[in-house]
Amino acid sequence: MGCFSFFKRPSSDSSSTYSERTLIDEGAQHVKGEKALSTTSSKPNVTGPRLEALRRRMDEEACDYYIVPTDDAHGSEYTAPSEQRRVWISNFTGSAGTAVVARDSAHLFADGRYHVQAAEQLDDNWRLHKVGQTGVKDWPAWLLDQVTEGDKVGLDPALISYTEGKSLVTALMTKKAEAVFPTRNLVDVAWGDERPDPIDAPIKVHELKFAGKPAQDKLADVRRDLGSQPANSAFIVPTLDDVAWLLNLRGASVPCNPVFPAYVVVSRDDTALFVSDALLVPGSEADRYVREELKLTVKPYDEVWDYLTSRQWAGEAIRGADDEGESRAKLVSGEKVSYAVVNSVGEDNFVVVNPSPLALRKAVKNHAELAGFRAAHLRDGAAWVRWAAWLEEEVKVKGHRVDEHAAAVEFQRIRSSMPLYAGEAYDAISASGPNAALPHYETPAEGSRLIDRSTPYLNDSGAQYHDGTIDCTRTVHFGRPTHEQKRAYTRVLQGHIALDMATFPAGTTGAQLDCLARQPLWSDGYNYLHGTGHGVGSYLNVHEGPQGFSSSSGGSKTPVALLEGMVLSNEPGFYEEGHFGIRIESLVAVTRVHTHRGFGAAGWFGFERITQVPIATNLVDHRLLTYAEARWLKEHNADVRRKLLPLVKDDRRASRWLRRQ
Repeated sequence: MGCFSFFKRPSSDSSSTYSERTLIDEGAQHVKGEKALSTTSSKPNVTGPRLEALRRRMDEEACDYYIVPTDDAHGSEYTAPSEQRRVWISNFTGSAGTAVVARDSAHLFADGRYHVQAAEQLDDNWRLHKVGQTGVKDWPAWLLDQVTEGDKVGLDPALISYTEGKSLVTALMTKKAEAVFPTRNLVDVAWGDERPDPIDAPIKVHELKFAGKPAQDKLADVRRDLGSQPANSAFIVPTLDDVAWLLNLRGASVPCNPVFPAYVVVSRDDTALFVSDALLVPGSEADRYVREELKLTVKPYDEVWDYLTSRQWAGEAIRGADDEGESRAKLVSGEKVSYAVVNSVGEDNFVVVNPSPLALRKAVKNHAELAGFRAAHLRDGAAWVRWAAWLEEEVKVKGHRVDEHAAAVEFQRIRSSMPLYAGEAYDAISASGPNAALPHYETPAEGSRLIDRSTPYLNDSGAQYHDGTIDCTRTVHFGRPTHEQKRAYTRVLQGHIALDMATFPAGTTGAQLDCLARQPLWSDGYNYLHGTGHGVGSYLNVHEGPQGFSSSSGGSKTPVALLEGMVLSNEPGFYEEGHFGIRIESLVAVTRVHTHRGFGAAGWFGFERITQVPIATNLVDHRLLTYAEARWLKEHNADVRRKLLPLVKDDRRASRWLRRQ
């Protein structure tokens, strides 16, 4: 990437502005110089030519290793097709994982959500490292075991977070190896003309009746945050959902996520927006809003690097402290800032705040956003009921052959007719039998499994509406569940109920509540290898941080206290590999509650359930439920039925189905 000609080579004694390590645990052991696993491939050699093309570029740059992460330059979890470098080089399509390409071997590091999927998708040019298993290291730890003195590890500094990049650079120095930063992304060069074009979808204004707070007020909040920093400091916003939320804008440059590539820099007297003209179309409503109402300075996307290095954000030429000894202005950002952004101004001139105050304000939904969530989930619940009634009739009554993909397509068709529909929030997981045992199963358009009457069927899907984002999972059974299926389902349900009913003092983090959802499963020796829940955006990303129900969930590696108005998913599960999977997921909002004693002055919280979809009862082993749990389930479905019946009264099949729940 040509924009990194400014990149500074770190010195061995440089210190990190924010040094907390954010790396995952352990990666697989591997002997340095090991060849690809097999020369007689049992799978099509999809990635062989791609790896050869990349290694030619590695030779040109004298790289012994090259790191290919999942993220784009903005730390996004879900990326546009043109940014899916790790997918292209490895053929693994999961939403998380890191590839490390050596001169004579290639390695993919993935956590427990993706072990089965990665094993199926990787060809014999790759070695899979199942992170999370005993004795398996994460990619940085594994890499440090491999490198020797003089080795060069190449990476694109825009695609790695500052904390992760700084940790890697420092660790390599201890092995007398070196991190190198080519001025071009080597995967992009190898990809060549086959690389997809960016999605140039015009930016739209997000109406104030849905946003609930003017962008001018949000920008004023950012400037108040800068009050604790030296004079003339500025805040850079690199994350796409933060940019969209801050300015009350939405886009469609990333599938399923209503965001657009841009940077925002907020200084004392100006706000600069770096974005392509193809997105902020000159003369459009959004363009007039940005320039005339918000009075932003609009610059081309790639000019952000010159703006940062020249310190225009501080209104000064490059210089040190002034004559009066005042501290030099700092550039400030949240923890998701890239290594490239920090290096562009120098570590001594950068401050990383964790968690980002902007991200926290985005996580706490205002009254309009919460009202939108409730309204959107009512409409989506009605769509779910219409679809579920259709599917049950097709499979159970008529005995028709309906496969996973056909079920998902029909649900999307029904959803898309709902008012304020704005697309899907993520690719639906429509999974039957053993496919449901893959937490992030990707339903194929061709050859998907038939939905049968002997195994549970799991649907995890959601829509984007202009007033809210949906993320819901239900597991159903169209026949007679086995004893083991019912027991596993019941334990998952009990975990879901335990978290839903939780009452906790202010200051409690989601990590502290995570075990509530796991305890009923643990009692039978069940468990699941994913977080219990994540934050959800308001007509934004379906995965939003920093809030979450585990230390590894949400956008922050450091758990944050749950605050009134935060919206999260509650989604315990169980996955019997090769047999069946179960997950029950609803969205909840943190709300204040009254308690008998109310110890302490900070207050007490509980959860308001937002999702309005019935929970299947024929999979429940009622003998395992306590009285309180049985009452919760009965009242849950009765409440959903009361709210949704008026919305589906024109559909006799849906009305009859809903009354039976």
